Amino acid sequence: MGYPQKEKDPTLKRRAGQAGVEVNKKIRNKRFEIRFTPEEWIALQERSAEAGASSTAIFARAVLLPSNHQADQETKAEHKLRVQLLASLGKIGSNINQIARSLNRMKVWNSTTEGMFQELTKIQEGVSTIAELFRGKK
Repeated sequence: MGYPQKEKDPTLKRRAGQAGVEVNKKIRNKRFEIRFTPEEWIALQERSAEAGASSTAIFARAVLLPSNHQADQETKAEHKLRVQLLASLGKIGSNINQIARSLNRMKVWNSTTEGMFQELTKIQEGVSTIAELFRGKK
């Protein structure tokens, strides 16, 4: 008994093949060449860096084909910030879990500790929601 073969899209890469934050799943087999003077090249690289693009090619594609590259809008700096934010949220969540565990272990359970536990639960849910929103942006 065999499994049905999934039809593969010939325009998609087998694997990403390019590091970075650019969404690059399609095979790029068309080439466009332009020559620059050394001064023009430096100016282009400076404009790319000022725009926060992670590479000159990504910057050029964004300028030439802005509507086709909406998914590539996350710059290197934004990507780094998002990763740092997710790490911080993870640490906050871990601390909240430790506090909640301590509250659960307490022998004294009254309205104050119950209120603290409820607030911690709300904070934990908020942190989880924020983390999920940022994870979805990959």
